[in-house]
Amino acid sequence: MDEERSLIVGMDLCDETTQLAVYDRELMEPVLIGQSEDNPDALIETAVNFAEREPITGILEKVRTGEDVMNDGKMVGIERVLAYFFRKTLAMTRVRYPGEKIKMLTIAVPSMDKDFVDRIYESLSLIGLENDRVRIIDHKRSYMYYVLYQKKELWTNDVGLFDYDGKRLLYEQLKIDRSHLPALVGVTEKDFTEAFDVVGKPEKLPEKLPDSIEFIDEMDDEEAGYAAASKGTIFENIVKTALKNQFVSSLFMTGEGFEAKWADEVFPRLAVGRRLFRGRNLYVSGATYASKEFGEKKRLEDYVVFAPDMVPERLSMEVYENGKPTEVVLAPAGYPWFEVDTEVDLIPDGDTEIVVNARPVFEGETKQYKLDISPILAKNNRMTRIGLRVRFEDAKTAIFTIRDKGFGDTMPGSNRVWEETVICS
Repeated sequence: MDEERSLIVGMDLCDETTQLAVYDRELMEPVLIGQSEDNPDALIETAVNFAEREPITGILEKVRTGEDVMNDGKMVGIERVLAYFFRKTLAMTRVRYPGEKIKMLTIAVPSMDKDFVDRIYESLSLIGLENDRVRIIDHKRSYMYYVLYQKKELWTNDVGLFDYDGKRLLYEQLKIDRSHLPALVGVTEKDFTEAFDVVGKPEKLPEKLPDSIEFIDEMDDEEAGYAAASKGTIFENIVKTALKNQFVSSLFMTGEGFEAKWADEVFPRLAVGRRLFRGRNLYVSGATYASKEFGEKKRLEDYVVFAPDMVPERLSMEVYENGKPTEVVLAPAGYPWFEVDTEVDLIPDGDTEIVVNARPVFEGETKQYKLDISPILAKNNRMTRIGLRVRFEDAKTAIFTIRDKGFGDTMPGSNRVWEETVICS
């Protein structure tokens, strides 16, 4: 059968391990790829092994710094290394879904910046996945998408998430501001790592507790039990602190650090009066739901999953194409500012300026930004092309680059270039 683009895919890409999931249309939920009895969480090592050589690890850190790697005496660009990892990992979907290709892929990463995201996009383009079929989001946004795709009774009130990888303990509280239209969905974060870090800090604990609780196997049974109980007590107090004066009806616990006996004993107590969920597939599932939102009919039209690095306005233009009025979107609202890079060609027809419409994410009237094109007004109408490029310096500062491209041999362009800066609200 011919392959068709139908797969809605999510990936949680982390330093040590990666998870992959596909939205199953019969089950109507994400299913993990590579799951087995020995590997119930379907964890994939984030590493590349070229020709049975020593595996290349620490890939994400190298992607962040742009560091190339040595392989067989030759330097290999880190984008190509990551592309190899993507190709092998995504090929795993063919086992369960033969004959189907990726329609939309969303990759969740712990955190992101412009250079990091650009290198991931470049890696994906090397395997034929261009930006129109790929989105990159951070864990916070993945968490938000995950919650919003659950039953509404779970997020009628605020929702809390504790993420503990065994080193860092983060608390993220999802809030929905329904006073806006559409409703604003955001996350506040608190780092409880220092409060939870009892390793190497015996002065904070009774004398009987060993200096380290990381190597419980080396303690006798009495010491190990005391250490676990102490850790559970500390975590329970942290939860009470985080939720004080908050109305949190659902709690999610994710991360390798919660796969311990002390968590088994504490979680039932924390579930009293609220729902508590535990598992390691939250981010990959959230990325899969985000793919469904990006690639198919939107389910969350009444909500804006928003973060400080997102563009607060939808920038567009009214133009004529083939004699018919149409709208050209220059910058979608809610996109990370560093992902916006749009370029269009325009032919002026008696225009003295370029008018850009700006519609705020939330309520508020659409306003207009007017860009000066006087440097080329001396040219005849419809006898020149204007190249308009839109990028952002930060979430609220749009940079419009305007170029005189001329009109073929009849009206050579001057290649004059100038910029207009607009501050979005």
